[in-house]
Amino acid sequence: MATTSSPTAPVKGKTVMESRSGKPARFYVGRVVRYTAVILIGLVMFTPFILAFLGTFKTGAEIIAYPPQLLPSEWLSGNWVRVWNADFGQGGTFPRWLFNTAFLSVIIAVAQVIFCSMAAYAFARMRFAGQDALLAFMLLTMMIPGAVTLIPAFVLMAKLQLLNTYWSLILPGLVSAGGIFILTQFFKAIPRDLEEAAFMDGASRFQIYKDVLLPLARPALLTIFILQFQGMWNNFLTPLLYLNAPRMWVLNVALSVFSDQYDANYNLVLVGAMFNAIPILILFFFFSRYYIEGVSYAGVKG
Repeated sequence: MATTSSPTAPVKGKTVMESRSGKPARFYVGRVVRYTAVILIGLVMFTPFILAFLGTFKTGAEIIAYPPQLLPSEWLSGNWVRVWNADFGQGGTFPRWLFNTAFLSVIIAVAQVIFCSMAAYAFARMRFAGQDALLAFMLLTMMIPGAVTLIPAFVLMAKLQLLNTYWSLILPGLVSAGGIFILTQFFKAIPRDLEEAAFMDGASRFQIYKDVLLPLARPALLTIFILQFQGMWNNFLTPLLYLNAPRMWVLNVALSVFSDQYDANYNLVLVGAMFNAIPILILFFFFSRYYIEGVSYAGVKG
């Protein structure tokens, strides 16, 4: 007579807690724990931003009212229009400040990707006299505090008559030692067999750099782009020093002046802060996968 096995008995090596799909129950418990942790961390991180965003639709009195209220009693979308149309004279408006910040951030980020990748290719793939000493000297410049070079850089820009121009920020930001170092390490991890195969096919060094290494280094290039874009977008000290005309201000400098003049209107100050925060959040949301991949990349296996 045929016997039936107990539903709790292991069969052919399967665990007691194994589900019908063939995966242990602890697999699903672990997944639930991970998803719960991610949701909780996300709520903790984004709650201040959500509260600030809701505050842009409130009156100033509602923001400081006690007990605090989450939603505004009346949604005042006119706060955004009022801030957008604010005019500080001499061309100082939020559209102009937003353009200045975006333009400088994009130009500097693109320039860093181009010039840092060229220098990194030379350090990683070429051999020349004094290569190691030059790379070490370049890395030593990263240890110099920015405050040390602040006054000499200002004097240089004044002598070149570049104050209150985009060039005062673009020229010093064309290349960085940190970007060169990151890309140099990334290029060194790419197998040389690819480069040798391209040489045998008659490719020049520039063609190898452009058609072989750059496509493989896309995660690192996007990482450099995001870091430099975010660095320029959040920069405050050098734009404050070099750009004195209201029409040339970037958002961080403009927001400090704006918050001083509207210090009692917390709702308007929050609107100005949102103009500065939202573009960075959008950029990181769309490119976070490449950023994480570029930072965690350990090498390419041939």
